[in-house]
Amino acid sequence: MDQYIGIDVSKQTLQTFDGEKDGTFPNEPNLEALDRFIQDKKRKNKKDPVLIFEPTGAYSSYLRNYCIRKNLKAEIVNPSQSAYFAKATGNRSKTDKVDARMLYGYHLILTGKICKVPFQSEQANRIGAYINSFSLLVTSETRIKNHIHAAKQEGSAVSDLLTLLETHLAQIQEMKEEILQQALVFIQADPALEEAYENLCSIPGIGKISAIHLLHTFLKYPAANRNQLTALAGLDPMHRESGTSLHQRLKISKRGNPLLRRVLYCAAMCSVQHNTEWKRRYESFIARGKPRQVALIAIMRKMLLLSYVVYQEKRQYEHREDTVEINILIT
Repeated sequence: MDQYIGIDVSKQTLQTFDGEKDGTFPNEPNLEALDRFIQDKKRKNKKDPVLIFEPTGAYSSYLRNYCIRKNLKAEIVNPSQSAYFAKATGNRSKTDKVDARMLYGYHLILTGKICKVPFQSEQANRIGAYINSFSLLVTSETRIKNHIHAAKQEGSAVSDLLTLLETHLAQIQEMKEEILQQALVFIQADPALEEAYENLCSIPGIGKISAIHLLHTFLKYPAANRNQLTALAGLDPMHRESGTSLHQRLKISKRGNPLLRRVLYCAAMCSVQHNTEWKRRYESFIARGKPRQVALIAIMRKMLLLSYVVYQEKRQYEHREDTVEINILIT
């Protein structure tokens, strides 16, 4: 039986529980104190432990890198799953010790699941950094635009203030272009990445930003299948059939990457309006009685899966007049 260790990650410390006792270790770059504890566990149990923790953004990066460096298996638990698990086990308090014990107990539902060493792609990390910075600027740009519009409507802002805000807005737009160019330079510096990027851009409706987001996803999850990719984008259907709730409208989960879902939505909206190929597919869904939003989501999913085929097969998209269905191409 595997030896599990639950670890609650915070900014400064790692709180552990190994089934017997609690421990606290500094969350530092090399995790030297935690490593001594892990090595001692390995000597006693004659096997490598499996670490269970939540991805807490930058704070869990040291622990993830440690697992990769030491070739240690880990189960990185989705925070929403761990939250539901904590409620199911009756946890009413939330402290570092309670969370570490809860994560240790999570191993009970891992029966039959093969835990693996975490995977990390330096290329995906670099592209992801560009994406996150670009997204931050887009959010700031939208808020400032809305603020300027409201101030003009209310007449509450003086001209000097509006000029200052508009200058700042122009700076944000310049930064967006600079970040996009830096991302493209990084991609074009690697022949394999450049080829993959160009192949994705060959798909009607997929532009620069969409292609960068898709490339990042495929690099980060190289072993994902069709269903997993759909879930990563939050486009997987959420079934609700319980009691009298037998005829509720089917919805998507929206539990995946919101940035990826957003760029796919924009790409699909643009494509069904300006590209005859995607417009024909969209209208075929409408002709079958699908609501417009459902038809648009179907186009988003087809775009995602078709992009994955093009990426995997390392070829450009080929338009076919006879229109073989995309879901046949990706089987």
